[in-house]
Amino acid sequence: MLKSLTLMVVLVTSAGAAFAQDAAPTNAEECLKLAFQLAQDAEAKELSDTKLEKIEELLTKMESHCDAKQLPEAAVVANDIRSEISAN
Repeated sequence: MLKSLTLMVVLVTSAGAAFAQDAAPTNAEECLKLAFQLAQDAEAKELSDTKLEKIEELLTKMESHCDAKQLPEAAVVANDIRSEISAN
């Protein structure tokens, strides 16, 4: 599910360094790296298909904000993704 999105992010950016939990990206490249890291975190958790679909929608929204250089909005979505990943 997230593999196609992950592949797209990898093609757009190189594999990024881990970001602090609350760190907001300062440019589009960092923003896309953060999206990639969040996608990897979601895959590592082995979440349900329903939850993965929700996260994939949020990642798509986040990437749109990254591309438009709407970094504060992307940071909000990143926090939503983190919540989805950590929710039981």
